[in-house]
Amino acid sequence: MNPPSRSLTTPYSTTTIRVPIYPRSTNLTPDWAYNNSDSKKVFASLKQTFNNGWELNLSGSHTEATMDSKLLYIDGYFAKSTGIGIGPYEGYDLLGGTGYNTAKRKEDTADAYVTGPYELFGRQHELMAGVTYIRQHDRYVSASTSFTSADVGDFNDWGNYPEPDWDDQALSQDNVIRQKSAYLATRISLADPLHLILGARYTQYNANTLTQNMEKNNITPYAGLVYDINDTYSAYASYTSIFKPQTYRNAQGAYLSLVTGKSYETGIKGDWMNSRITASLAVFRIEQDHLGATDYALVPGSTDYAYYEQNGTVSKGVEFEINGAVTDNLQMTLGATRYVAKDGEDAALNPTQPRTSLKLFTSYRLPMLQDLTVGGGVNWQTHTWDNVAGPGGTSTLYAEQGSYALVDLFGRYQVTKQLSVQANLNNLFDKTYNIDVGRNTVYGEPRKVSISANYRF
Repeated sequence: MNPPSRSLTTPYSTTTIRVPIYPRSTNLTPDWAYNNSDSKKVFASLKQTFNNGWELNLSGSHTEATMDSKLLYIDGYFAKSTGIGIGPYEGYDLLGGTGYNTAKRKEDTADAYVTGPYELFGRQHELMAGVTYIRQHDRYVSASTSFTSADVGDFNDWGNYPEPDWDDQALSQDNVIRQKSAYLATRISLADPLHLILGARYTQYNANTLTQNMEKNNITPYAGLVYDINDTYSAYASYTSIFKPQTYRNAQGAYLSLVTGKSYETGIKGDWMNSRITASLAVFRIEQDHLGATDYALVPGSTDYAYYEQNGTVSKGVEFEINGAVTDNLQMTLGATRYVAKDGEDAALNPTQPRTSLKLFTSYRLPMLQDLTVGGGVNWQTHTWDNVAGPGGTSTLYAEQGSYALVDLFGRYQVTKQLSVQANLNNLFDKTYNIDVGRNTVYGEPRKVSISANYRF
């Protein structure tokens, strides 16, 4: 499947549609469809502190996850008057849109590093060195079916689509990914107010699948300068080389190339009352190649979206955050982000992500009842949008989700020193919004209440 156009200019006619379109209660899932998943994880860590100020840290984990699903995806454009034109996703036999799928994932991770001070040229510096190992094994088996993409009837009167007779399941993906890395970083004290940070990571990456064998080795350097203006403010600038594996796959099931690029950042930080209140303001620029963008297809034999690679992408923006204890009982966090992002053809990059976002969170411990803490927050974001192909590829549809704010509340009571109980109320005003602008309409969670207990040994 070719990626949809991201440009606002098109030789075809353009229609604007605003989403969500249907009520949040709309459910197109037939009775027989399901998607079950289960995950188990064990982990351990060890920390050893030595008399000379050095530390040794060891950690490891093992995770196993399983998935079992029978799914039906519908596709097409129906006539408003008759509701005719919708059928099972036409790519089911190639792209896994409709199918019977099972999968198992195993992941092992291990990390070891040492950190501590050292002296050189009469000044004290800091050093960190470590190694990391990650192994991930994914195995998918799937079955399609021989039914055709016949219309399912009047979409205005959507009913239950009968479960088809599935073919025998067969191996569709068998992926083993290994990543080994070693890293070294040091913080050098050039002068009392000036520090230089230097580091590098060496990575060996290997991905073996049914369709590809990819091996990549890379040395990723990074550097930064920190200048303490006074006891309150410090300024910094940093550079980082990017070499990042992607878990995205394309419509043929092959993993995308690793993301490469460069990242630049400069800013200023503030610290008041022995870190009771901190603030930061940063300006950044990120240049990346092979960056994954959704293809609006599904990976063969799975429920994952397929992605394609974009080169020459540039993201730049500004971030601000202030947080801390306003009083002994009142904690507050305020943050804002604004950025623009474009691909190699100067068109909007991933416009399904908000360009401006604001967040405000507070918590207040009642002076007359010290065991009770109440609080809440609001997250606001600007509109998101995307261009998608219309019927027969003869037009472009402009899909948009307008800006919105979500308000959350919480209350926590410390029953004993070890036991606490907390209640959360998310999406206080029951806002209806779409989190998957583009081909699909996927609603965010409605108003939700949850209660949890936490016991510390």
